[in-house]
Parts: sequence; structure tokens; C-alpha cells
Amino acid sequence: MKKFLPLCALVLPFALTGQAIAGANTAQLNCTSSHAGQAISLVGAIPASIVDVDLQLSYGAQTLGLASPQAEATERTDFRRGIFKLDVALSGANRLQLQAQPKSIKYKGSMGGGKLKASFVATIQEAPEPFQAALKGAELRCSYAYEI
Repeated sequence: MKKFLPLCALVLPFALTGQAIAGANTAQLNCTSSHAGQAISLVGAIPASIVDVDLQLSYGAQTLGLASPQAEATERTDFRRGIFKLDVALSGANRLQLQAQPKSIKYKGSMGGGKLKASFVATIQEAPEPFQAALKGAELRCSYAYEI
């Protein structure tokens, strides 16, 4: 029993750390640029460890909300390997797809460490209506912040 207690003292903090990560918050995304003389912004919360999304996409004078439960989001983030992809599906083929340019990614921290900040240039691969034709291929400067 005496050998068991010191082992528990070593293992318990690591077990609790894993639980904190599993219940972590969303990440904050803030992207801005201009395209064809109009301002573009994509701002809000994206899924880092949970599935809720709450983004606002603005172009010129128009704004579109991309929020759960009407929008479903998937994110793939591995800044060490130059990966950031965001896919937000609205209905049918109406979706937003954003992908970072791998060489533009700069980051500090880690999700496992509970705090991560990054900046990168991303390209809009697909844009939802009413921005579909105007924003496809547009580049945005983005900041990403995640904290437990």
C-alpha cells in the first residue's frame, strides 16, 4: 500500500490534465483583409475541442452568421506541420472552406499546454452564398487564440 500512494500522487495530476483538455473551450478566430475594394472579416468562435461554431462573415455591407446548430464545423489544426483547415457546412453545398498557407503559419504554445496563439494567411477555398462568386480565392490575415 505504501508503494501505491506515491504512484497515485504521480499519476493523478496527469489524469486531471487530460480531463481539462477534453472539456476545453472553442478557439477564437479573427481574419481580415480587403478584396476587390471591399473589407472582408471572419470573426468568432470555432471548434477546438467541441463542435459549436459561432462565426460572422462580412464582406462590404453584408454579414452572414455561421452558427450552430444551423452550421456544422470541422477543423483540422496541426500548426507544427503547417496545417489549419476549417470547413463550415450550412445546407447542401453551401459552405465555407478556409485553409492556411502552410509557410505563413507562426505559433506559440500548444493545445496540450492549455494555451495556443497563432497567426497565418489563409485562402477561402469555398464561400457560402451570397459571397460565393466574390470571395473564392480571397486571402485573409488570421489570428487564432485557444486557451483552457
